[in-house]
Amino acid sequence: MTSLSRRHFIAASTAAFSALLLSRTAFAQSESFRLSWWGNNDRSERTNQVIDLFKAANPGVEIAGQSLPGGGDYWTWLATQTAGGSQPDVIQMDYRYIFEYAGRDVLLPLDDLIGSTIDLSNWPEDRIAVGRVDGKVYGISLGANTGGLILNQTAWDEAGVTAPKIGTSWEEFADICAELTSKTPRTGFFGTQDASGHEVSFETYLRQRGKAQYSSEGGLGFEAEDAQAWFTLWAGMRETGACAPADVQALSQGNVDTSLITTGKAASGIAQSNQLVAYQKSNVDQLGMVSLPVIADGQPGQYLKPSMYFSVSSQTANPELAGKFIDFFLNNPEAMTILGVERGAPEDPETRAAISPGLDASSQEALAYLDAISELVGPLPPAPPMGAGEATTVLASISEEIAFGAKSPEQGATDLVAGMADALSRGS
Repeated sequence: MTSLSRRHFIAASTAAFSALLLSRTAFAQSESFRLSWWGNNDRSERTNQVIDLFKAANPGVEIAGQSLPGGGDYWTWLATQTAGGSQPDVIQMDYRYIFEYAGRDVLLPLDDLIGSTIDLSNWPEDRIAVGRVDGKVYGISLGANTGGLILNQTAWDEAGVTAPKIGTSWEEFADICAELTSKTPRTGFFGTQDASGHEVSFETYLRQRGKAQYSSEGGLGFEAEDAQAWFTLWAGMRETGACAPADVQALSQGNVDTSLITTGKAASGIAQSNQLVAYQKSNVDQLGMVSLPVIADGQPGQYLKPSMYFSVSSQTANPELAGKFIDFFLNNPEAMTILGVERGAPEDPETRAAISPGLDASSQEALAYLDAISELVGPLPPAPPMGAGEATTVLASISEEIAFGAKSPEQGATDLVAGMADALSRGS
């Protein structure tokens, strides 16, 4: 995951200026735009079907779609495109990065398009507000989700071990996963992935301790002792075999297709609730989802967040066309049916109710999961500050060093605080 930098912008701006003027002129004449998103093949198939519907309803419009895998590939690509002044017109954006990209003037404020071109009249105000940065809307949420523990229910049943449930503590989770590893008939199979470098898991754990990953002022919201407790928890799970060892976990690239659930290496994994749909399509075994483990008597750690946004480039030659596509994506009945809840539960209650009866089993379960964990859901934190994208890579890197034995949990915790703070200072 690559953080934007002023150096990239300055270096690229002069070289890109003439080309940008030419491309914007051609753009306006051809009624075309570029669209980017991350995700697996299932998401791409759904997205391309909606693109085809929009083109059929708008003859003469051309859409060039660009899809990349989840994880760092997409953000590295987008940062490179942006530095060269050639970012897509409609950009799938994440809560982790929207403050950063809006702060660099990469994104167009959408307030004028909402109501005139993009119809959000049925949306609760607080679900529009999740796309605001400094008082302006820079992203339209494509769905709501939260973190979850994906379970290979077939593997848990096969081993004769009771799977984690909503409200299982971290300590219970560690014990249950160690039991699964010892009893499973599968070779090279573990109770869970190693999620020590997984941002959603770490943030949830911090919130359960009454802390935060980032403060409202844009700094860190936790101390080294919080990180040490987290790294120590996972070090213990490695010792008991509860989680995958470092060499196995290193094979995962942070997406559905390479996850240890999909590659048949673990009975549990941590992902976003909307991803249950894609996981089930990629797995023959029956999957399920429960809450992330909790701290006994701790605070709610999970929160309902925008799964992702559509944002519009500040450089687009045709903001009205971009807005028209976003409105179609959100409100066209055929598009709603095609998209389902793969990008999260629709923010419009009427849309959610309209598509619910026709959803497949995994989509129904994803919606039911959001209702089932309501007591474990806390308030939405402030949007991550600029530099948060790079700070996330620091967490992943240090957790891997600890897993391979290059650092102790104590040293890793100290380095994590220093490294994340440095990333935030350079991003500001």
